[in-house]
Amino acid sequence: MTAAPLIMRPVRPDDAAALVQLAALLDTVNLPRDPEMIAEIIAESTGSFARLERPAPANADAQPPRGTYTLVAVQGEGPSGPKSGPTDDPISTPTQSRQQLLGTASLLSHHGTADDPHYYLRVVEHTFHSKQLNVECRRHLLRLEREEVPWTELGGLVVHPESRGYGVGKLLLAARLLLVAMYREHFCQRLIAELLPPRRPDGSNAFWDALGGPLTGLNYYRADLLCRTNKEFIDALFPRHEIVLELLPSEAQEVVGQVSPGTLPVIHLLQRTGFQYLQVIDPFDGGPYYGATLEEVGPIQRSRCLICLDLPPTAADHTVLLGSPQSHCFHAAAVQICGHGVRLTDTTARLLDLHPGDPVWVIPMDW
Repeated sequence: MTAAPLIMRPVRPDDAAALVQLAALLDTVNLPRDPEMIAEIIAESTGSFARLERPAPANADAQPPRGTYTLVAVQGEGPSGPKSGPTDDPISTPTQSRQQLLGTASLLSHHGTADDPHYYLRVVEHTFHSKQLNVECRRHLLRLEREEVPWTELGGLVVHPESRGYGVGKLLLAARLLLVAMYREHFCQRLIAELLPPRRPDGSNAFWDALGGPLTGLNYYRADLLCRTNKEFIDALFPRHEIVLELLPSEAQEVVGQVSPGTLPVIHLLQRTGFQYLQVIDPFDGGPYYGATLEEVGPIQRSRCLICLDLPPTAADHTVLLGSPQSHCFHAAAVQICGHGVRLTDTTARLLDLHPGDPVWVIPMDW
């Protein structure tokens, strides 16, 4: 049986129930279980995608409106609704019910501004000497810092457990990178991603319980929800002086800069695109931040805007992710690139609702 085609598209109001189910299944801070918050995420994303059609401010000092873009990965569906028939999708997933939501990912255009700073703990290794004791030891110091020069943030990536290992996460990452390439003026020159650290079976976080919890009186989940709307309590309650990591319980130390087993594949993907560990961690859970400039992200630098040609491919020699500026939908396919044009199969063209002469963006998938 042929797998249904896989497409990444902007989230819609009718995805709300599936997102709530996915959130309840995974219980992750990246995807809240609250239906009202899910509705807000969908509404904000819908408005953000609509603003992409407007030109960015001409003034170089003017910042475009902050946008939050949420994509979902679904099978058997195109821009106009469900599609049927065979697929030339080079990345197949298990055959599942039509229109099943396999995953979601977000993109925040501006993270860290004067009104909403980016807070983090810088990890500094320092060697201490004592002549009296004839002792030399290395310590790790955590220094709270804030930044008001914005990044574009690759937000939460969530893939349904049954769909992991089939490339869905890579496609959702590639779709967000291609969206940045398509609308560079709406995004920043730097990209950042916060990765989830290990957590206990009950969902709590050892680093927060050792540091943030005693400082604020908040549990981990409540603090994470608060920081989405107001981070003033970080500025007010976290110490200005360096914190010696080795003074924290060993369980908290082990979390710093580490990621959960399920997040390891994401690190490998990010590193292959050009991201590097920034030597800073989230002040809540100790998870690492990875980042890169647009010039350092190879797939973005190799992305191109081509013209959809009217002939099918005679030799599909490139596997790429296609992005439609008309629908903001994305689909991976084998294509034939001819100069500034691209030949698509009829199936791919129908799936993205592309016609001869239409612009279509491509980003390589060989990473």
